[in-house]
Amino acid sequence: MAKGPSKEELLRRITEAAAPAAASFGLELWGIELIGSGRPVARVFVDAPASAAALPAEENGDRLPPGVTVDQCAEISRMVGLALDVEELFSDAWTLEVSSPGLERPFFRPEQLPPYMGREVDALLWDPHPDFPGRRKFRGELTAVEDDAFTLRLSATDASAVAPGEAHARIRWDDVRRARLVHIFPDTSKPRPGKAPAPKSARTTAPAEGGGTKA
Repeated sequence: MAKGPSKEELLRRITEAAAPAAASFGLELWGIELIGSGRPVARVFVDAPASAAALPAEENGDRLPPGVTVDQCAEISRMVGLALDVEELFSDAWTLEVSSPGLERPFFRPEQLPPYMGREVDALLWDPHPDFPGRRKFRGELTAVEDDAFTLRLSATDASAVAPGEAHARIRWDDVRRARLVHIFPDTSKPRPGKAPAPKSARTTAPAEGGGTKA
């Protein structure tokens, strides 16, 4: 039985199909995730050009980045799906998902980081960090980006767990298993000046009928 293409080969060939499809709408291919093996899922993230996609959260809100629409994602999915089906990359059933990276976008390359300086980032490493024995998870403000590494000023929770002077973690990109932007939602629990908090409702919500799981 012939062996299927490697993960690297799959990523390369999906990129070859997805990049021009996104470009046809004036968008960029942000990255690709391959998940699972029994019924693999290929997640393709498309984005507006970096100058528009890196708007501060308070300006961009919870909208799709300018230029990315649901209809465009659907059409890109159709184009990529047709191209990959012709190549028969997957021997069995598979799923293709095309979307914007979203508010908590994953990062796929270090050059994607600079527009998000000052924002909070989560990083999971393949192995424990050499300067923080036993630790693979880090969260903090992005303070520096190099060609092959970045630095986080650890958040209060993280900083409390390390020795003085170690509140910054320099992380090599090759050591990163997963990295993503952290979206901080505004605190709406505090009443505005001059306004009392709204009274809590005593009404309860009944569970919806027909609670089946979505396939």
